[in-house]
Amino acid sequence: MPTVRFSNRIAPSLRCAAVTLLAACVPITTMTIPASAQPAHAAVPTHWWGPSVERTLANSGANRSNLTAALQGVPAAEREGLAFLIENMPVADLRTLNATYLLDTVHLAYSAWTAAPWAAGVPRDIFLNEILPYGSLNEGRDNSRALLRAKCLPLIVGCKTAGEAAQAINRKLFPLVKVKYSTARERPDQNPTQTLHSGLATCSGLSILLVDACRSVGIPARVVGVPNWADNRGNHTWVEVWDGDWHFAGAAEPDDRGLDHAWFAHDASLARRDDPRHAIFAASFKKTGTAYPLVWAPENTTVHAVNVTERYAPATPAAVADDRTRLQINVVDAAGRRVVARVTVRDIARAAERFEGDSPSETADRNNFLSFDVPRDREYEIKVVYNGQSVSRPFHAGTGAPGTVEIRLPSAAPAASLGADDRARVKAVVTSYFAKPAGSSEGTNFPAELNALLRGHEAEIRRIAWDAYRAAPFHDEMKRDFDGNRVRYGEYVSPYTLKTVGMRPASGWPLFIAMHGGGSGPKELNDSQWVEMRTHYKDHPEVGGYQYLALRAPNDTWNGFYDTYVYPLVHNLIREFVLFGDVDPNKVFLMGYSHGGYGAFAIGPKEPDLFAAVHASAGAPTDGETTAKTLRNTNFTVMVGGLDNAYDRLTRDQKFESEIKALRGDRTDIYPVSVEVAPNTEHSRLKDRDKIADMYPATRNPVPRDLTWLMTDDVIRDFFWLHTGTPGKNHEIDASCAANHVVVRTSGGATGDILLDGRLIDFDQPVRFDINGVKSARRLTPRLETLCDTMIRRGDPNLAFTVRIPLAP
Repeated sequence: MPTVRFSNRIAPSLRCAAVTLLAACVPITTMTIPASAQPAHAAVPTHWWGPSVERTLANSGANRSNLTAALQGVPAAEREGLAFLIENMPVADLRTLNATYLLDTVHLAYSAWTAAPWAAGVPRDIFLNEILPYGSLNEGRDNSRALLRAKCLPLIVGCKTAGEAAQAINRKLFPLVKVKYSTARERPDQNPTQTLHSGLATCSGLSILLVDACRSVGIPARVVGVPNWADNRGNHTWVEVWDGDWHFAGAAEPDDRGLDHAWFAHDASLARRDDPRHAIFAASFKKTGTAYPLVWAPENTTVHAVNVTERYAPATPAAVADDRTRLQINVVDAAGRRVVARVTVRDIARAAERFEGDSPSETADRNNFLSFDVPRDREYEIKVVYNGQSVSRPFHAGTGAPGTVEIRLPSAAPAASLGADDRARVKAVVTSYFAKPAGSSEGTNFPAELNALLRGHEAEIRRIAWDAYRAAPFHDEMKRDFDGNRVRYGEYVSPYTLKTVGMRPASGWPLFIAMHGGGSGPKELNDSQWVEMRTHYKDHPEVGGYQYLALRAPNDTWNGFYDTYVYPLVHNLIREFVLFGDVDPNKVFLMGYSHGGYGAFAIGPKEPDLFAAVHASAGAPTDGETTAKTLRNTNFTVMVGGLDNAYDRLTRDQKFESEIKALRGDRTDIYPVSVEVAPNTEHSRLKDRDKIADMYPATRNPVPRDLTWLMTDDVIRDFFWLHTGTPGKNHEIDASCAANHVVVRTSGGATGDILLDGRLIDFDQPVRFDINGVKSARRLTPRLETLCDTMIRRGDPNLAFTVRIPLAP
């Protein structure tokens, strides 16, 4: 592999990161390069290039002098690359691209290749065809490579493989540059400059941007597409990256499961290699004799391709079993915009046969549907719940082709808002309730007619109650603690420091709680570790605004962050910031290193309903205090050094990972937990400082449909929509709620309450219960008092509920 040094000529290009985005990326056709700015190159003998390049030059017309200047000026180590480009470039490029552009393109590509940690695993031919080229399809050529490199290098710090780095870019770049999917884009074949300028692109433009971003840091990447899915619903474009072999990903559609996972995997498995209308092609800069199908410019055959259908579709497709058909569901609002709604498909004759999921959003690809393989010749009810609205539609799964159902939500009627009188009555009642000492409702009358209002106005009444709760006088002591940058539980008090990073998101500040190392030792040790934690995790304003809180342990003991007093103390901390800190309760994150990592391992699994994501570095599970079972719905990540064997940390983390895998089984939609072992790394050397950027996209779901609550102490009394007054070690409650059917199993002597509201059930229909095998059905009435009571207990508007159902012993 050639060894290449950066030359002075590209320094201005790399400095473009300090210039505004649009000034840095200029279409090549508009560049004017004065002679004084042209690079000076050492004289080299002419005609080092072979006859194939010479034959190509004959087609370059008036641009031959530019190409010859590039050939004469290219360093010897980069000659092969320039020759490859000239031999294979389309005639339009051959006659327009100037010498400076080509020399900088080649130099940047070689520099990125040789600097990448995975360089040794990238074959020369892969570099030439999938890193070096300046274009993917027929997009207009621009000079965005240097800018994209400056943007992407910070995003891949610590990545050791091309696949890992490509996933990091796919996850972080699009939010950073504020680019999203939209059919309102200017054209399908946008180059990166055009996409960055508008912030909008469809699958082709997004894929071109991701490919160019990957190539800018030495990741081999290429555009892949199908001209028409097998069911004739249209084309699609995505990306493949090389990491020892080719792996696929949806551009701007990162999948938590990693590469080779995407919504279109099933559709791709139906592709037909021998039918060019339905085959899958990977774009190639090198001439192949096969044209890439540009559906927006079918007459253009200048883009080359390789047929890669066999990697996606088996020779004999087994898409859907003969006794099943594919049901595709799209949910739109009254204006026709796609919305994320909860969809349940229920077999009317066989109640146990049901399917459930969330419909894609407006920013998802137009061919991306919520899809289920349902038994044929059956009658189903499709139910959609969105923002308090509930719509049902029948569906017959016949014996013919797959069915696509679009469900349009009705427009919000004027009556959806409470009248002024009703609003005033609700406000008066909840204000009276919260004016009393917390937990005391004596003397407050909750009229039945206000309960009835909850059926159609739950979200609005929840907001009224939350505003009244926030103004309650019993928060005065907590407000003094908040103003003093401290939190308490009983005799335990923890100070903290706080800093604000970036701009406030519309829904309120995300909050990152970071716990320091140390533990059992002198106060000075823990104080110094607390000071270090104030800056341990790097600021990432590019992912979005947030607040960063460094929490001091309340004492200097071995288990300062993982004892029975810690869990209510952390709950009080979050309550403080939700009440007084303008924090979004669905965007609270917990993280810690060493002593703090042990704290994350204890607090996260005990109270996963408080967090969007939890990360533990250099920590490990504690016997009897940490359970993997409770993490069914919560993002939880672990990082441990491969040399970190003290206190069996590495062994314990690997055992924890095995437990998660056993719980997850062959499902991919539960237990979003991962354990990363950093090879040849000691306890204090983990490279985890960019974890905020990784965690930021996560958002808590306060009402997941399936819960597993294994209790590990006698302190924690609430878990999402479950509550117990008598917590105990090894008490367990397993619960599910879907299609107005609640199933609960208890063990170990567990008792408690089920808490429900309009986010989980439809109050207009009977609710069926199966509690430890005892079945019943009843209609439920929401209660305003229950909403207020649970709001006081949880201190979180999203963890307050309107119905309480006691569990039998």
